[in-house]
Amino acid sequence: MNQDQVKEILLQIEESGLEFSVTFTGKASKKVNGLYKSDTHEILLHNKNFSVDNELLYTAIHEYTHHRLCELDGTRSGRVHTQRFWSYFHRLLQKAEEKGLYKIAMEESPELLELTDTIRTTIMAEDGKLMKELGRLLSKARVLCKQAGVRYEDYIDRVLCLPRASAATIEKIHAFDVKPELGYEAMKVVANIANPDKRAAAEDLFLQKHSPAFVRDSVKNKPQDEDPRRKLENEKRRIERTIVSLQARLSELEDTLAKMPVTPFIFCFFFLLRLLSPLAADNTGAGQMQIPAIPDIPEVTIGGGITRPPAPPVIQPPAFLQQKRTPSSAAGAKGKQTGNAAAASGNSGKSDIKKSTALNGLNAKTLAALSQNSGNLTLLNNLLGTDAGLGGNTGLGNVSGLQTDTGGAVLTKILSELEKLQAQTAQKENTQTGQAVQKATASTGNTGAETNGNNAAGTAGNTGADNTANTPTALAQGAAAELIRLRINGKEIKDDLVYTFCSAPAANGSFLYGADRRFTANGAELNETAYFLCRKTETQLYEITMDLRQEPLNANSFLYKLYQLSPVSVEQTSDIIFWHYKASDLEVELIFRLKETSKNCGFSRFIIKDAKA
Repeated sequence: MNQDQVKEILLQIEESGLEFSVTFTGKASKKVNGLYKSDTHEILLHNKNFSVDNELLYTAIHEYTHHRLCELDGTRSGRVHTQRFWSYFHRLLQKAEEKGLYKIAMEESPELLELTDTIRTTIMAEDGKLMKELGRLLSKARVLCKQAGVRYEDYIDRVLCLPRASAATIEKIHAFDVKPELGYEAMKVVANIANPDKRAAAEDLFLQKHSPAFVRDSVKNKPQDEDPRRKLENEKRRIERTIVSLQARLSELEDTLAKMPVTPFIFCFFFLLRLLSPLAADNTGAGQMQIPAIPDIPEVTIGGGITRPPAPPVIQPPAFLQQKRTPSSAAGAKGKQTGNAAAASGNSGKSDIKKSTALNGLNAKTLAALSQNSGNLTLLNNLLGTDAGLGGNTGLGNVSGLQTDTGGAVLTKILSELEKLQAQTAQKENTQTGQAVQKATASTGNTGAETNGNNAAGTAGNTGADNTANTPTALAQGAAAELIRLRINGKEIKDDLVYTFCSAPAANGSFLYGADRRFTANGAELNETAYFLCRKTETQLYEITMDLRQEPLNANSFLYKLYQLSPVSVEQTSDIIFWHYKASDLEVELIFRLKETSKNCGFSRFIIKDAKA
C-alpha cells in the first residue's frame, strides 16, 4: 500500500473539503507512528513501523481524525486527544469496518478469539457481578453505621480504605441495577449518568461493543447553537473581567512593594562592590580580568582648576577561540570521509571546505534565454546525453562508462560549454546589432539611426530573453522535472527563487536544473545560482551533483551548505525523486517531480554516497 492509496481510502471513509496530503517518511520511529501538521495539513506516516497494512491504516485514520477536527473546529492549542477526538476516531474506525476498508482480524487467530471470550464472559462479567454485590453491601453498611452512631465517611476512609468517589459509584451500580455483563469499568460510566433514558441508551451502546469515549460523547448534553454575536460578546466580557482583576492585583503588588523596606543585602552588595573594585583593578595576574576602579570626584584647586583622576582602563572585549578543522587522513580530492560511523549517523564527514565559483554571467535566466534557440537546445540535450563533446569517448547514457560524477567534473564541463555558447551568442548578437545600427544610419540619418538602432539592438540582443523576462520559471521544451520542495533547516528555499530553468530529459533520463536565488542577509541583498545535474545511473537511481555560483562568496548560505554534500545518490520511486538528509546542524529535503511517471509506487529510500566510495 502506498501513500496515494492510503489517501484514497481515507476519502472513501469520509470526505474532506480541506485539501491534505499523505507522506511516507520511509523511517522507523520509537516515539510515534505518525504525525499531523495542522499548518500544512500534512499527514506523516513512519511506514517502517508497520509490518502489515492494517496497522498502518489504523494510524492513518488516527491522523486523519486530527485533520477532520481541524477542518470542523479550526486549529486549537492545548490538549488534542480529547474525548471528542477519541469519539470521532472510533466513529471513523466503525465506518471503515462497515465499508470493508479496515477490520480487526481476530478470526485469523483462534487462540485470540478464545481468550477474548474468556475475558468477556468469565472475568469482566464476574467482576461486574462482584462489584454490584459490593454496592448492595455498602448500602446496607450505610444503614448500620447510622444505627450504631458511626460516621459512614470515616468507615469508608479508615476501615474499608476505599476512595469515597469509588464507593459512591459502586452503590449507584447496585441502586440503578446496571447490567453486570458490561464489566465494572463500563458499569461505572453508566452509573454516573443521572438521566434514566440516557443511562439506558448508554447500556445499549456498550452492549453493541462501542468504546467508552464514543458512549460518553453520544449521551452527553449537546450544546445548542449559540448566536455568533452573543458568543463573541460573552467572550469579550470574560476578557474584560480578567483584565480588571489582573490590574487590581498589579496595583496591590505595587503598593506592597512600595511599603516594604529595602533589603539590607542590597547595601551590603554595593559596599562590597566598592571595596573590591580597587583590588580587582590592581590585580594584573595572568588570566585575570581587570575591573576598572570607580573614579573619584574631581578636586577643585585654589586657582579654580579641576584636578581630574586618571581615566580607568578600557575593558577589552574577550577573545574567542575559533575551532579549526583538522584535515582528514582519508584519501579524497574533496575531503570527504567514507564508510565511518559519522556518515552512518548522518554527519556529512567534511574536512576541507569547498570553494564556490563566483558568478560570471551564466545563470538560470540566461540559460533559459539560450535554450529558446533550437540549435542551442539541441546542444544542451547532447551535453546531457553524451560527453563526446566534452573530451570523453563514452556517452553519459552508457552507465558503465561513468558511475559517479567525481568532484563534479561532468557538471563543470557542461557549464563550461554553456559559458562558451553564451559568449559566442553574445558576440553574434553584438555583430547583428552593429549591422542593424549601420543600416539604419545610412537610410534615415542620425536621429532615425538612434531609434532604429535601439529597436534593432532590442531585437537582436534579447533573442529568446524577452519571452522569459516576465516569467519566473522557464522550462525547456518537454522539461524533465519540476522542483516541488527545497527545504533547508526548516527554511523553504523555493520561496527565495526568482528564476528557475529545467532542461528536457536526455535519452537516459538525465536533466539539468538551474535556479537563481535572491535573499537578504545582514541588510545586504545577495544573489546566487545553483545547478543540479540529475544523472540517471541506473533504472531507478539518480546521482545529483550540485554547482554553486555566488557573488560575493557566502559560506553561510543554505545552498552553500547543501553544495558541501554534493554528490548524492538517490533512488527514484514513481514520478518522485526525494532526498532527505539530517545531521546535528543541517537538515535538507529535496523533491523533484518527474514529468514521465514510472510504474513503481511509494517513496524511495535515500542514500548519502561519497564520490570516492
